[in-house]
Amino acid sequence: MAERSSGYIEGMIEEDKRSASASAGKCLVWEDITVVAAQNLRNDATSRKQLLNGISGFAEPHRIMALMGPSGSGKSTLLDALAGRLPANVKMSGDVIHNGNKRRLNCRDISYVTQDDLFLGSLTVRETLEYSAQLRLPSTMTKDDKNEVVEETLTKMGLQDCAENNIGNWHLRGISNGEKRRLSICIEILTQPHVLLLDEPTSGLDSASSFFVIWALRNIAHDGRIVICSIHQPSSDVFNLFNDLLLLAEGETVYFGEAKTAVKFFADAGFPCPIRKNPPDHFLRCVSSNFDKVITALMISQRINYGSSGSLNSEMNLTTDDIKGKLINEYKSSQFSTNARKGSKKSLHCRKNLPPNQTRKIVAAGGGSYAH
Repeated sequence: MAERSSGYIEGMIEEDKRSASASAGKCLVWEDITVVAAQNLRNDATSRKQLLNGISGFAEPHRIMALMGPSGSGKSTLLDALAGRLPANVKMSGDVIHNGNKRRLNCRDISYVTQDDLFLGSLTVRETLEYSAQLRLPSTMTKDDKNEVVEETLTKMGLQDCAENNIGNWHLRGISNGEKRRLSICIEILTQPHVLLLDEPTSGLDSASSFFVIWALRNIAHDGRIVICSIHQPSSDVFNLFNDLLLLAEGETVYFGEAKTAVKFFADAGFPCPIRKNPPDHFLRCVSSNFDKVITALMISQRINYGSSGSLNSEMNLTTDDIKGKLINEYKSSQFSTNARKGSKKSLHCRKNLPPNQTRKIVAAGGGSYAH
């Protein structure tokens, strides 16, 4: 039975590699996503706050995308929209398209890893995965088949050395935070989803643990999956692991394209990244209005002349809102925005023009999902 399960998984991987020419048709596409939330005021009136404004883009298999932006920029909202997890008081317009079809609610080909790690601390890592496998994998699979999947998942995420350790809680010493985060990812990839969405998977982790987590996610993407994760302020080593970048600010797209060309976009827009500065730090410095508020408070309370320190704002005589607005307008008129629209249309066009037998293969594989 174990041989049958192992052969099944190997077959899925080989199918992903052979169908590379059809990968464009297996993209996740989002078109003109606008999200508005209702807010209750003190006088029982209701106002509306726009969380996302016309966000468009696409994600391809074999690639990992970083979703970046300051707090409140709409990162988690976009992930919720892609996964179909928006709350009832939020209205969304636009389309989310997966494998050429509109994404269904509770789509089993899309898995979501939240920031919270919720486990039963008295269980071991292996026991947690085995229980999850028994509940989530098809009943047609035998226990040996499911255990084989558990072992492969442990190995993929580098948890084999702590598999027999208790997870731990407030009164029981257990595994580290980085290992807990990888265990959360393990639970979601048990069913081999085609799309994996993660909300701040490196939150609270040190640089080494963060690198390990993103490296593992990159390997998952290279198996033919789509991986999109929000990340707040990665180190340069972690940032270099990403293929693509979507940078948001106040619900608007500041940049969408390959991660390695983001520095050139900022330079062409008139905001070059200083030498020896971490590019993600520079990107967030340009679009985060909180910096202006902090600097103003420091100048008032401590009488510090921050402008003499050679900050970005003082050098350009612009506020962060000015810089952010210029970058957003620059993106809208740039080749990067045009490429995003063309890429989305190409992805949909390729999927619709696949021959019937190839279409059936993609739907059956679903990126290798068990849970159909």
